[in-house]
Amino acid sequence: MAPLDYAPSFVSPVTVRSRPMRAVLLGCGTVGSALRARLPQGVAIEAIAVSRWRDLGKGPVRVLDSLDAALDLAPDLVIDALPGCAGAETALERAVQAGAHIVSANKAVIARRPDLERAAKEKGRAFLYSAAVGGGVPVLETVSALNARGREITTVKGVFNGTSNFVLDRLAKGEALDDAVRAAQAAGFAEADPSADLDGDDAAAKLVLTARAAWGVDLDIQAIARQSITELAPGFAAKAAREGLRIRQVGRLARSGGGVHAAVRLEAVGADSVFYRVEREGNGVVIALKDAPGVILTGKGAGGAPTAASMAGDIARLVAEHG
Repeated sequence: MAPLDYAPSFVSPVTVRSRPMRAVLLGCGTVGSALRARLPQGVAIEAIAVSRWRDLGKGPVRVLDSLDAALDLAPDLVIDALPGCAGAETALERAVQAGAHIVSANKAVIARRPDLERAAKEKGRAFLYSAAVGGGVPVLETVSALNARGREITTVKGVFNGTSNFVLDRLAKGEALDDAVRAAQAAGFAEADPSADLDGDDAAAKLVLTARAAWGVDLDIQAIARQSITELAPGFAAKAAREGLRIRQVGRLARSGGGVHAAVRLEAVGADSVFYRVEREGNGVVIALKDAPGVILTGKGAGGAPTAASMAGDIARLVAEHG
């Protein structure tokens, strides 16, 4: 495997628009707040929709407690920093119907609703979600670049969920699962309901999006086999650590016989593995190519800052292409 020889090009923050692109921001939690601090030039946020009103400061931006009220402003761009809830799916659906550009990190919704991206493209609108896979690790961007070069991707294998690393490494130190999860929540890596991370649902959604980018196929997320961290026998991770191994939640995609196989499994990896060195919120992805050296990507995959940076890159590209 060769290290990545492609770096995503973040365009110059110069726009030829006579006015900034009007945007609304849906959600202003960890990711939304970080994105506001690094919003590219050429975009002006007119309103922020939050679940309950609060003073967000920083200028004359309207704060609304209704997604519908934000979308009623008919923005050029909808920036989705919401969790994968029913409200987010409805909001994205309405935004696409209204002809807005979309930048989102909402992997769960985008994975199960490929029609939204198709509908946006049919209207000549961008539907960008680089942050939905890998956070600050440019997985989808790299896949697209490889395809553009005519490289044939054969397999993709990776640690796509940083929360799983955190929990598994606490288990390796002898902690109980409940204590490890509470620590992950306190560190800001796990949601109040951590099941999507523990059960492999989050990683499965990322596999769906990666397969879509790599091969243009839409996998049924419900059909992806997955193994939950809750299924690990007590003491198993600690025993592996004593043997010089680490347990990692690994997602796999393989193309063969005209189809694509996907699975999320718990694997014991040794010190010679890329995944052994991926810790805490880190992600690591290995892309194998036919008749060419593969690509290894590593970096921070979770947290507000890396996710916001990826979304900011999408917004900058959007302004450059549609400004």
